[in-house]
Amino acid sequence: MRMIVGVVVSCALLAVAGPASAGEGDIAATKRKANEIARRLSQARGRVAALDDEIGNLKERSAEVTARHARLSEAVTTVAVRRYIQGGEPQAAPALTDGDVNEAARVEALAKLVARDAGDTLDAYRKAGEDLERSRAALDATKRDADEALVEMKARSRQIDAELARLEKLEAERRASEEAARRERERNARADAARARPDRNAAPDAQARSVGGDGWLCPVRGAVAFSNDWGDARSGGRRHEGTDLLAAKGTPVVASVGGTVRPHNSARGGISYYLAGDDGNTYFGTHLDSLSGASGRVERGTVLGAVGNSGNASGGPNHLHFEIHPGGGAPTNPYPTVARYC
Repeated sequence: MRMIVGVVVSCALLAVAGPASAGEGDIAATKRKANEIARRLSQARGRVAALDDEIGNLKERSAEVTARHARLSEAVTTVAVRRYIQGGEPQAAPALTDGDVNEAARVEALAKLVARDAGDTLDAYRKAGEDLERSRAALDATKRDADEALVEMKARSRQIDAELARLEKLEAERRASEEAARRERERNARADAARARPDRNAAPDAQARSVGGDGWLCPVRGAVAFSNDWGDARSGGRRHEGTDLLAAKGTPVVASVGGTVRPHNSARGGISYYLAGDDGNTYFGTHLDSLSGASGRVERGTVLGAVGNSGNASGGPNHLHFEIHPGGGAPTNPYPTVARYC
């Protein structure tokens, strides 16, 4: 209950937040808030996954106890019938002739064995009943915990959607402001060039502007939030081996570097891709909503698909699960890289 109250309070705080300008400081603050929500969302997803696994184990345990209880119930019924036939107690050995003394001893021993077995069966039946009650109580409690964790996860998802929408708006305002400034610079440059009366026969500058810096791009082209969720719990006892880049459904997913792209599909990841980068690293993206059809050789920035929640992410927040495999080997934590470029 405290968890749910905390989520409601967080939502209320977001609701009363005032409008923001497109300043770099406000964009950075919004990104920090979105990334913090992304971190909490990842924790909530891990708790849901762990509780789902626990529920599965408890269901198996409950089924085993139920079956054992049913078997013992049949045994108790057999004991009750036997006691009824015997008049409630084991019958004493019948009177025999002197020549049947050994037979009388065997009958008396058998009667005592039956009585002892009956007591053991009843004790086992009572213990199985108590075990069944405990098993059902544990399962019910875990289901309640799972329901509460799911409520938190959905609330976090709504929070991240709201923050991403706000961030997208701020980014659009910033881009518009930058575009206006660029046009103003171009107008001033043309005016300066006209005043300088340049030589029209001079060769054009082939390197007028450099693009891409060191040649690496954020794989999500749009408003995005993420946290250092490497190693977080996932279903089946697994650990997270990537960074989840949360964005609105349909946000373009692009090639971070030039290379060779190969579409991929699986039950767990859903719609996915592998990119063998020119930098020697392999990049893997999954849970996409769709692929663009790009295949084979692609350039940096080529649209590969769109953000979604396919595979085992169905019903959860839209995001790109992104992995980096240095040299094509085992994955390494992508967070330091995406934190620098996204």
